[in-house]
Amino acid sequence: MKIYEQYPTMRPYVGKHYSDTGTPSLLLIGESHYVPNDSEHDITPEAWYSGNSSTLSDDELRYISTAQGIEGSRAEGFSNKAHSIWRNSFLEINEFGPAYTDFTRVADDIAFYNFFLRPASTGDSLVVAPQDVEIANEAFRTHYKALKPTAIVFLSILAHSHFHPTEPVSVPVIATPHPGSPWWNREATKYGNKRGRDILADFIKTTNWPKIPDSK
Repeated sequence: MKIYEQYPTMRPYVGKHYSDTGTPSLLLIGESHYVPNDSEHDITPEAWYSGNSSTLSDDELRYISTAQGIEGSRAEGFSNKAHSIWRNSFLEINEFGPAYTDFTRVADDIAFYNFFLRPASTGDSLVVAPQDVEIANEAFRTHYKALKPTAIVFLSILAHSHFHPTEPVSVPVIATPHPGSPWWNREATKYGNKRGRDILADFIKTTNWPKIPDSK
């Protein structure tokens, strides 16, 4: 896709055991990257989609690097509150899935990317434009064919609400509130009187994920 030629660091992160036989190939989909608070880069749809990463600072590039973000956060035990999307989802996946002694090892078993391929300002949700939706769904089709997931989890209700597949998706697809939002730990009628974490936990139970020895 052209967008990944313009901004290659936004490509999906794929764990080293993602495609292992006998375990789920779980594709996690977040909402969007961010740019730093002090960024003066123009991130309007027109500017972003006509630009490329050559105009970004090192700090801005770090903010839009999917793999670097996950790998760097993992080295810190996913302790940064700004990275709760990974910490909180990996904790639930681990508890009801592989049950590693070290929950950060879930990073080896999943693939992850952000649905929208234009960043938001730090701390804000993306104000979604039609072009964002078009490119996001095109990217999904590309990743679905390439990664061949056995299940898909949107870790963002906003992203899932703009998910419009044009071809059949033959694997389970669920959506949870963002793991960094209050609704991750708060029951809500609109989520069937469940917390966001319960939605993910209940789904992971259905995958019959085998308990994996820590020697793997």
